[in-house]
Amino acid sequence: MIFPIGVYLGALAIGASIGVLTGMFGVGGGFLITPLLNVLLGVPISIAVGTGVVQILGVSTAGIYRRRGEGLIDYKMALILFGGNYVGVRLGARTLGWLNGLESISLGSRRAPAGEVYTLLIFAVLLIGIAVWMFLDTSRSHTEEPPQGLFARVRLPPYTHLASVGGTPLSIPVLSYFGLALGFLTGLLGIGGGVILLPALVYLVGMRTHCAAATSLVIVWLTSFVATITHSLAGNTDLLLAVPLLVGGSLGLQVGVNVCNRTGGARLRRYFCFVVLAAVVLIVGKLGAFAFFR
Repeated sequence: MIFPIGVYLGALAIGASIGVLTGMFGVGGGFLITPLLNVLLGVPISIAVGTGVVQILGVSTAGIYRRRGEGLIDYKMALILFGGNYVGVRLGARTLGWLNGLESISLGSRRAPAGEVYTLLIFAVLLIGIAVWMFLDTSRSHTEEPPQGLFARVRLPPYTHLASVGGTPLSIPVLSYFGLALGFLTGLLGIGGGVILLPALVYLVGMRTHCAAATSLVIVWLTSFVATITHSLAGNTDLLLAVPLLVGGSLGLQVGVNVCNRTGGARLRRYFCFVVLAAVVLIVGKLGAFAFFR
């Protein structure tokens, strides 16, 4: 698909912005790439999802290389979570295909593609929940890091011990099913899981914020690798559009890593809340356009 030149220039700017976020928070940025490409540039939702995971794969690769010598990445955690990712991605991609096959629905004064509306609604609910949770935590807590993660309380053998959480025993099945959920969201929404990973690794697993940001890069890379293959086979990727996204992302990444290293854990989580809320505003605006404008 050939887009106007303005779309490619817009993709370059979006890629740079997402690169900054990847360096700061360890997120692939899919929770913003998909709505930005769809809402601002008019890219069809399926192409936005598929091309977004290509960009996530490229920028997360650069992020891992940039952080390789910092000692913050927990590769064991990444591999355990990846156990359920493959199945999850396939299920998510199939669900997206099913949604895209639905008939259009009435929304306000016009009819809109059902798959696009449902996907955006899922996005909005997910992001609002994450933003509210993290905002409340950073507002009431005066410590840099939250207490022990919730997963440590689940007693379901077998267990694994991870140095990144102080050797606390964690259930392997729980972590694997969590990886399955992340894979599903990647296949359905084009997110590499980073938007959920950062808060989940901090609040559910119990990792320190900077360690969670670094480790999530590896998990995002593994998930996005599977998602890129899946969406490419489904015809949802546009490599020409991916080029400016990757170029911009590589440049923005360097800035983001430097900012992350200079920012405290609590403040980093607070900044993340505002980024998520910005994505919600974009999605609500798109849904409003469906309802009130022809």
